[in-house]
Amino acid sequence: MFKKHFGEIILFVVTFIAASGWFFSKNALSGFPPIGFMGVRFLLAAAIMLPFSYQQLKTIDKTQFKSSAITGGTYGIYIICWVLGLAFSTVFGEGAFLVSLAMLISPLLSWLIFKHQPAKIFWIALPIALGGLFCLSMDKGIFHFSLGSSIFLLSSLSGALYFVLNNQYAKQVKLLPLTTIQLAMVGVICSIYSLIMETWTFPIPNSVWIWFFASVLISTNLRFLLQTIGQKHCQIATSSLIMLLEPVWTLLLSIVILGEQLSSIKWLGCSLILGALIIYRLPAIWIRRKSFNR
Repeated sequence: MFKKHFGEIILFVVTFIAASGWFFSKNALSGFPPIGFMGVRFLLAAAIMLPFSYQQLKTIDKTQFKSSAITGGTYGIYIICWVLGLAFSTVFGEGAFLVSLAMLISPLLSWLIFKHQPAKIFWIALPIALGGLFCLSMDKGIFHFSLGSSIFLLSSLSGALYFVLNNQYAKQVKLLPLTTIQLAMVGVICSIYSLIMETWTFPIPNSVWIWFFASVLISTNLRFLLQTIGQKHCQIATSSLIMLLEPVWTLLLSIVILGEQLSSIKWLGCSLILGALIIYRLPAIWIRRKSFNR
């Protein structure tokens, strides 16, 4: 049983680690400036990846490096928006579902930028997701987004742009050098911004360093390793469906840890967004299963 579903189980753990990363990072922000925290985090993550990717890094050409750097820069914008959302939000469940909308925004951006026609199922899932977004925006009968939720929505848009550019420009770059360059780009962009715009307070408490290293070693490096292993042993369509559990875990952890409370209409909004994401992914699973059973 375990061997048969090894990949699915690993990816299930990955979604929980990804959700936990929201809280590791939030606790680390009590001693770090937000953008500076991400700069140090991603530079360290890139340094940890470097010994494993060094030989492959030497083989990539200028075009591949440029593609990796561009997508890494876009990922940096996404990370800046995400961490600012963390800094200005006290609850994460709603934010996690807003960020997950990137999966449905990306086909729309790909269509607008590169003329890639979305699958027909997309046009069914999109209005359902928009309905969920409308429900999440309702607060006591009026249209309203908190500052944190608004930033999370911007994070979703920038994340979608990263997905589109990464899919378009980084297909020919091997995984390890691509990841290392992208991590380094995020670290450099955030560090430069932080040194110019943010104020650092020293000394940083030891408890904050514990959360910092948890976010680096567990949420970044361990998550990347386990996700790579899990996807290797799991069909891509199934893995993409399992990864939808991240906002669910984040919401549940936010309820337990932060005492987040959602109104019935916000619960409906989360459910509609999750339903839209599942609907969008189901045809790929059916196609994969049919081809596998032949």
